[in-house]
Amino acid sequence: MRKILFSIISVVLIIGIYLVLSGGTSRLHSMQFFAMGTIVEIQGQGSKNAVEAAIKKASEELIRIERIFGYQDSLITELNSFNTIKDAEIFTVMQQALEIHRASSGAFSLTMRPILDAWGFTGTHPYRLPTDDEFLLWKSLPGEEGIVLADDGESITTAEGLKVDLAGIVKGYAADRAATILRQQGVRSGLINAGGDIATFGEKTWRIGIKNPQGPGIIATIPIKDRSIATSGSYERFFETHGTRYSHILDPETGWPVDHVISTTVIAATCIEADAWATALFVRGVEPLKELLEARSIQWIVIDKDGKISSSPSLENLLPEKLPGIH
Repeated sequence: MRKILFSIISVVLIIGIYLVLSGGTSRLHSMQFFAMGTIVEIQGQGSKNAVEAAIKKASEELIRIERIFGYQDSLITELNSFNTIKDAEIFTVMQQALEIHRASSGAFSLTMRPILDAWGFTGTHPYRLPTDDEFLLWKSLPGEEGIVLADDGESITTAEGLKVDLAGIVKGYAADRAATILRQQGVRSGLINAGGDIATFGEKTWRIGIKNPQGPGIIATIPIKDRSIATSGSYERFFETHGTRYSHILDPETGWPVDHVISTTVIAATCIEADAWATALFVRGVEPLKELLEARSIQWIVIDKDGKISSSPSLENLLPEKLPGIH
């Protein structure tokens, strides 16, 4: 019971999306486990033995991904230490991350690790404001232009001092990989919830609750079928000092926390897209990205600092105009 309660709390309070109710009446089988620093829940439709075997394979895949992409003793830490690795999987994920970086005009970044370290958001030390020298050092480092992907499809080289951080995309990638494995194992419909990054597949419709970022409960439920959904929120990780709140979502141009919105939710074809674009939308705002998101068939929900809610036209009828209690 304690593990289940922690799962619910982590998804609702930290991430902002949670499963409300699965559609249909067919029996689902589920499993929860800890991976990638969060509680992961996988649900699948089919015979009990087959689904449980498939979920076990998917859980092993997530743990494998964590070993490769994690902050400690991983290939990513090797890249950040020695500025070169050869790995086709990381190469592919980095290609996708760089494509979204370019498409979002830099709103999604994978080179923020030094300034995130300075703020204390990576656990290197307690939260604090970075010093002027730390800002100057970070700004002197190369950004994404310091990442070179070779033509062989596996060799990655980075400039001296650059640190790659794929935390903004790897949970989405892991959810997609888990969904692929479940499909390959014959699971008809399923849902993977990797700490709030949710991938679904198959014919079942799922109703996903969007958390009220300023209070208890949810503001809406969104039907999802064979799509993925992810939320970025300033309430996920933050600290306060001298009456000012500082969140972990930083503007790649300044290194300071973004404060014009409190929550963004993205629905996309894949979870890796939903994960990255939720961050990009949080940083850049709606207007510069609206046409691009529409062209990519990406739906979105934005809650600004005043509690006003805006969304893709297809979601407007499902959402209130403002958060409860906002006048």
